Amino acid sequence: MVEQAEINGVISIPIDGGRIEAFQLAGGRGVPLLVLGGVELGFRPLAGMESVLQRRWAGRSERRPVTILGRPLPDDPEEAGLLLHPRVIADGVARAVGALNLGPPLGPVAVEAESGGGRISLWLTVEHPELVARLVLSSVASETPADSPMATRMARWIELAEAQDWGRLFTGFAAQMQPAADSAGQAPADDAFSAAARLQPRPSTPERFIGELRATLDPSSFVTSRLGEIGVPTLVLAGGRDQVVPPERTRQVAESIPGARFEVDPESGHTVRQSLRGYDQLVESFLAQGDAP
Repeated sequence: MVEQAEINGVISIPIDGGRIEAFQLAGGRGVPLLVLGGVELGFRPLAGMESVLQRRWAGRSERRPVTILGRPLPDDPEEAGLLLHPRVIADGVARAVGALNLGPPLGPVAVEAESGGGRISLWLTVEHPELVARLVLSSVASETPADSPMATRMARWIELAEAQDWGRLFTGFAAQMQPAADSAGQAPADDAFSAAARLQPRPSTPERFIGELRATLDPSSFVTSRLGEIGVPTLVLAGGRDQVVPPERTRQVAESIPGARFEVDPESGHTVRQSLRGYDQLVESFLAQGDAP
């Protein structure tokens, strides 16, 4: 029996070296959905984000139960680099799925993930194939080559985070999450996302963010060579103007997974969930194909 703690609806589940948080929404009778977000989840615990998570995922829970997982919280912050490796996180996710009685013998779950959560999901699917029924991946890369713009950008994020230069880090995030300038050189207009980013307080657990970024740059986190092992229906989505993960990297993931469907929105940036027109309808239709009659 795994000892769990629950505070304001957020469940804390012990894993090797720490804990992992889960926020659950009861839902319809469709295949349960597991949600994994990007590396920014390493800035702070899920506890305190309940109202945001409720608003974002209430629509998806109309047809299926939804479980949102945070990044692991290490017992020793000095060990964050080890616990926040995508492959290690995937093992923690597998433990959480078991502790919450989401997977076998009841059946595998669907997974919806974006950005850094996508790489974790890929590792989860190749290492624990019995747990995953379907995959929805947005703005995902299966590797971060050292000579790529992605690696340069992540190294800069690490530099700013280690210097605790949160103003420049969050303002940069706001700009990079928006679509790149169009062919006429028009930069995207300032918006509410940018304004909110400039007002972000100091993160409460920056060591998790830094640890995951460092691990993502490590070739041991690259999963490209194993994508051919994935045998579940997979939907891969990309933004044609993504400044964080180039769409060709996301296309590489789709082309390496047998039978995967690839969709690109030419106008979307990195935040495909928010910017791709009809995203929720597209994803729900794909998930519904795996539901029992």
